[in-house]
Amino acid sequence: MSQKVVVCGAGFLGSNIARAIVGANAARNRRVVQLSSRHPEKVHQSALQSLPHEQQARLLPPVSVDITQPDTLTPALQDASVVVSLVGILHGTEADFDRIQWKGAQNVARAAQSVGAKLIHFSAIGANPKSRLPYERTKGLGELAVLEACPSATVIRPSLVFGPGDDFFNRFARLSRVLPFMPVFGGGKTLFQPVYVDDIAQAVEIISRGDEAIRKLVDGKIIEAGGPDVITYRQVMELVLKYSKRWRPIISVPYAVGELQGFILEKLPPNLFTLTRDQVEQLKHDNIINPNPGPNSVAFQGLLQTYASRRLASVHEYLLSRS
Repeated sequence: MSQKVVVCGAGFLGSNIARAIVGANAARNRRVVQLSSRHPEKVHQSALQSLPHEQQARLLPPVSVDITQPDTLTPALQDASVVVSLVGILHGTEADFDRIQWKGAQNVARAAQSVGAKLIHFSAIGANPKSRLPYERTKGLGELAVLEACPSATVIRPSLVFGPGDDFFNRFARLSRVLPFMPVFGGGKTLFQPVYVDDIAQAVEIISRGDEAIRKLVDGKIIEAGGPDVITYRQVMELVLKYSKRWRPIISVPYAVGELQGFILEKLPPNLFTLTRDQVEQLKHDNIINPNPGPNSVAFQGLLQTYASRRLASVHEYLLSRS
């Protein structure tokens, strides 16, 4: 009998996770995947077309859900053995962050628990229930709510996720086409640890196998996911320009100027130039994994090496291969 994995959040990360699971070793793979979000049809069709014909049957028809409406979740999660929760937004009001990243995450966890499914919940490095920034605060509160509702859940906290179609490197590559210079705030000294989307997807594939030893390792644990490279914000811009084969001056902009820009731009509909004051504030803190994790954590690199013999992909190698 096939094991059903529901990926709740059918975007860039969700589609890559679905492909990793349905494309896993056929000899041990009895899993089928269902993509669920408010409007999952487009991503489902794209994922389906990217799969070899023999794997397409493992991608179930999509099911629409609204994580802020609990009554839509339980039917969609019925018979699931694993639920992957990709709850998150980047822009919105404080009420939006509360409703989606905190209460929405809680709704998914409660629904997963009610159907007896293993929950893999995506949070973010920097999640902190005491932060004054809505994004970080609700990510932290979401983690607490998830683990309270579903104590066996595994929480994954990625740094910047890169890969085909990502919303970071690709966004700056598009900006470099139209801007006369590339701005970095506060000297561009903030540290990032970009992680390849296929490495994240592989980790979810491993956790979703239903292997007893793996479950014992990851249940109730936090996995901070970063790649092998730790680079500054300025170096991110240098990489974007290098592999886009463009030259633009990189100019440091004071945080105060960025906050003023954010005050104006955050009031407009989301677009290529969208920037919020909270995003500028987040750039004052490094976005890298904790070098001294607590006993409640599992090493991301160790998980991939042990169960997939996989080396973490370098952002340099990836961008070079795409250039």
